[in-house]
Amino acid sequence: MAKSSKSIVVVSDVHDGGSTAVCSEHPYNSEMDSEYKPNKLQRVLNRAWYDCIDDLEQKPTLLVVNGEPCDGGNPKQNGQQSWSTNVYDQLNDAAILLGAIPYDNLMFVRGSKYHVQVEGTNFEEITAKQLNADAYRAYGGSGKTDYQANIEVHGKIFNVTHHVGYARWWQYRPTSIAQEMVKMHFDHAKRKFHTDAMIRSHVHYYCQVKFLNTIALTTPAWKLPDPFMYRNGLPMMPDVGLIEAIIDQPSLIERPIIIKGKKGVPIMARIFSI
Repeated sequence: MAKSSKSIVVVSDVHDGGSTAVCSEHPYNSEMDSEYKPNKLQRVLNRAWYDCIDDLEQKPTLLVVNGEPCDGGNPKQNGQQSWSTNVYDQLNDAAILLGAIPYDNLMFVRGSKYHVQVEGTNFEEITAKQLNADAYRAYGGSGKTDYQANIEVHGKIFNVTHHVGYARWWQYRPTSIAQEMVKMHFDHAKRKFHTDAMIRSHVHYYCQVKFLNTIALTTPAWKLPDPFMYRNGLPMMPDVGLIEAIIDQPSLIERPIIIKGKKGVPIMARIFSI
């Protein structure tokens, strides 16, 4: 890549606090007033987290946390699949993981209220302030988080929001994101506004589609199925990893780093350029 290239890295659905999600090496559980000992699965995910960081092509110009750095209180399961139901324990641990990623700028986009909000308190706002994220509000107001972000990096426009329709079967996964991309394309055509990349999360799998000169994708996650998810049959196994997009004018290279294999070795999937 040219020295003048810039990049954006998107990480989402960290779900720190869940017993099947990534966490730091030494999480602190304030409820027990002791250090939590990560299980084998969490230790594998922790190594994978740092493998992904090591595999980045360059230091990100912008890191986007696209929702749900913590798992929340998990009320539907009465906190049974959490190493701590104290959300501040989860947020502090997520800050350790996110702080390990190098970046020049940092933005947070809000995720699902179930995981990141209790009454009027949005926990992503707390972590964004803790990590000194860039302040922005898509629709005005004050704060460091919102449900949508339109971001320009080195002349390329990224539309980022957390939610998108979910498909259990892989052959239907492109449908919802493709529909949203086409809708956005024609809406922006009326406004004479072009988006180069549309990024969504929430579904815990990587999927990529392209329409005209726009790329749309869903991001991997950092939580594997827990026992609760097995109650309705065999759950979908998520993709684990992050997305790196390198802007090397006039190209935008979308570079997913997906974890595969027992050793958790990151590999590069397809590379697309527009």
